[in-house]
Amino acid sequence: MYFLGVDGGGTKTCFTLIDKNGNLISKVIKGPSHPTQIGFENLEKLLREGLEETIIKGNISKEDIKRVHLGLAGYGIVQEIADKIAEVVKHVFNEVNYSLSSDVRVAVAGALAGEDGINIVAGTGSIALALKDDEIIRCGGWGYTVGDEASAYWIGKKTIALFSKESDGRVEKGALYEILKSHLALNKDAEIISYVNDKIKGDRGEIASLARLCSEAANLGDEGAMTIFNEAAGELYEMIKTLLRNYGREKVKVSYTGGVFKSGELILHPLKSMLSGFNVELVEPVLSPDLGACLLAYKEYEDVVSEEFFNNLISIL
Repeated sequence: MYFLGVDGGGTKTCFTLIDKNGNLISKVIKGPSHPTQIGFENLEKLLREGLEETIIKGNISKEDIKRVHLGLAGYGIVQEIADKIAEVVKHVFNEVNYSLSSDVRVAVAGALAGEDGINIVAGTGSIALALKDDEIIRCGGWGYTVGDEASAYWIGKKTIALFSKESDGRVEKGALYEILKSHLALNKDAEIISYVNDKIKGDRGEIASLARLCSEAANLGDEGAMTIFNEAAGELYEMIKTLLRNYGREKVKVSYTGGVFKSGELILHPLKSMLSGFNVELVEPVLSPDLGACLLAYKEYEDVVSEEFFNNLISIL
């Protein structure tokens, strides 16, 4: 008896197979699965390959999988995209019992271990979700062309803009200026234009990857880079504050997932300060999103989650 959790986002897609006791059987990591990045044909190919590789690596048959829960990026408020994702998933998982949600749904399930509370996701994109009495309330998540404030893409775009300002002298040159020139192998500052437009063609993932360089510069004291992370924290704060309206006076747990939080205190310190006037507890995520998907798959099959099962899940991290 096995359970499969799939967490698919703008950076990677993780297939995690566990047994009935919550022990890890196999894990397969593939590339991004957001259909706006790779297309629906490639999404089907990725899901099919991921499922097959997971089964082979786990040395099981497809019939041994009792339940699958997929949390996939793009399965959200744009109905046309959500419908197409659902159609693709049906083609691939037609022989197994499965359920489909968004990648942020499995993130909140993992971060709060199924408990009520708020989870903010800041990876390639961004969104915040509140879970209250089995109801999901969302804030943000409008996509990179409209919003996705505080996402790695958003930070990456601001990083490029800051480089241009430091180059002009509008802002005093800091660590970011030399870091970007070196990392992107720019002989002349203006080459960043052809880098963005021609070399990477405005690729969302490539621009999002620049957030790491902004973090590096901020840790070296670049004031402009530090301001970007303070602004990002402010955007996350606004989403959390909005979702807190759905709760009463009880203390609310707030957790976080996504690559932006690899910057650590650069984003967490200002966020903690902004939330200090609210009755919230900012907590580290309990489980990763892929294990959140596994937890949902198991709970959809079994009514009770034993302490042994949950402890085994935690030990996978």
